[in-house]
Amino acid sequence: MEKMLINAIHPEEIRVAIVKDNLLKEFYIQSSMKEQIRGDIYKGRIARLEPSLGAVFVDYGRDKNGLLSMRDINPGFIPGLKDNKDWKRSLKKGLEIPVQVSREEKDRKGVQLTMNLSIPGRYMVLLPHHSLSGISRRIEDEAQRQRLKDIVKQLEPPSDMGLIVRTAGMDRTRAELSKDLNYLLRLWRSTEKEIKTSSSPTLIYREGDILIRSIRDYFTPDINEILIDNEETYKRAIIFMKSVMPRYQKVIKLFKDVKPLFTKYELEKQLAQIYNKKVSLASGGSIVIESTEAMVTIDVNSGRSTNTNNMEHTAFSTNMEAAGEIARQLMLRDLGGLIVIDFIDMQSKEHIHNIEKALKDGLKEDRAHVRTGKISRFGLMEMSRERLSPTLLEKSHVTCPYCNGTGMIRSVESSAFTVLRDIQLYLNRNKEHGINVSLSEEVAIYLLNKQKSYLSRLEKNFSAEISIILDKNLKRGEMRIEAIP
Repeated sequence: MEKMLINAIHPEEIRVAIVKDNLLKEFYIQSSMKEQIRGDIYKGRIARLEPSLGAVFVDYGRDKNGLLSMRDINPGFIPGLKDNKDWKRSLKKGLEIPVQVSREEKDRKGVQLTMNLSIPGRYMVLLPHHSLSGISRRIEDEAQRQRLKDIVKQLEPPSDMGLIVRTAGMDRTRAELSKDLNYLLRLWRSTEKEIKTSSSPTLIYREGDILIRSIRDYFTPDINEILIDNEETYKRAIIFMKSVMPRYQKVIKLFKDVKPLFTKYELEKQLAQIYNKKVSLASGGSIVIESTEAMVTIDVNSGRSTNTNNMEHTAFSTNMEAAGEIARQLMLRDLGGLIVIDFIDMQSKEHIHNIEKALKDGLKEDRAHVRTGKISRFGLMEMSRERLSPTLLEKSHVTCPYCNGTGMIRSVESSAFTVLRDIQLYLNRNKEHGINVSLSEEVAIYLLNKQKSYLSRLEKNFSAEISIILDKNLKRGEMRIEAIP
């Protein structure tokens, strides 16, 4: 049986873990350092039309305007529109429209918006001004799909509302689905009223904090306990569970042990490993996960598991183990976008097929939309994973101020030689009689001890006095040159 553990002692960072037999299965975090706005609905106004991009930029009340693609514009939400065929003519600067965040800001890419609004409930997703109705692709049983389709018809949602039955809706009764639909319709009517009466730009609907989302999206009947270590959060969870799944409210319990919740279930060590680039495998091999602006790369290494007597068998067994761990890490770290996996080279087509299948099987429980390719002749597999939220690292880490995220800094020697070149260039351009050069401690000491003769030569060549000043506020690679008055 599984448990959901909610560590909410510090409101600035709330952590949610789903564990099975003390093994971390899923992990989510809400940090005040990185606000999550995916799914939030705003009333915005068009700030700029960009026909060349096939998009418009929308001022939705935050620092940067969001990008709204033409294909994500829902004519049903364009004010005063009578004929949907001519909706493009209605787009103009200042037009007020409701938008929902479909992709959060990442690196230099701004927020992506959509007018195809969706409001998730426990069992269904409501799609206002949309004709689409269907069943989650994850529900594969045809009998279940047909049963749910019949129930949706019986529920008779409003003609301008689309509905999608979520995976959690499988095996639910007509009464349960009807209750969820009524809840969603009440929520939409309230949201719609706010859209009509509020001035833009403004936030209209918040997707919900991590507590609500965790219970709504991640709770399943397989979870026999939800343990919460904060009394206020516990009370909120009880109220929400009563409103959406009253028969399961008894699984929510207040954790009162003196020992910290995550420590009791041996999670802190497992969580620390999530932040490492290298993940060790039981066989002695490892996988190395690197995130770049363009993609995520994963390298599989055999390490100590190498058996020179049978390299094919070693490669296959290590790749099989890695496939399962890669699927687990993608979900734990919530990595999204393009992902390229460099498996150990194999010759057997059967082995290659088995590795592809093992990865797909490992991703079956992934809530994100995933597409996987084939392993190429170079041992590379391309796949894409829906980006549900900022990655775990983005929520809890900041870019290193010393290396700017590269993981490397210049050596003292290289930094010093760069400084000497910059001094020469500065004196050549400015013809000063004297300059102060402020540097980090280690670079300044290196120049004064190892390059004193070169500094003297520069002083002689340019007839200028060069004063090296130690500044503890400067990092290696930084410098400041000022003319002496």
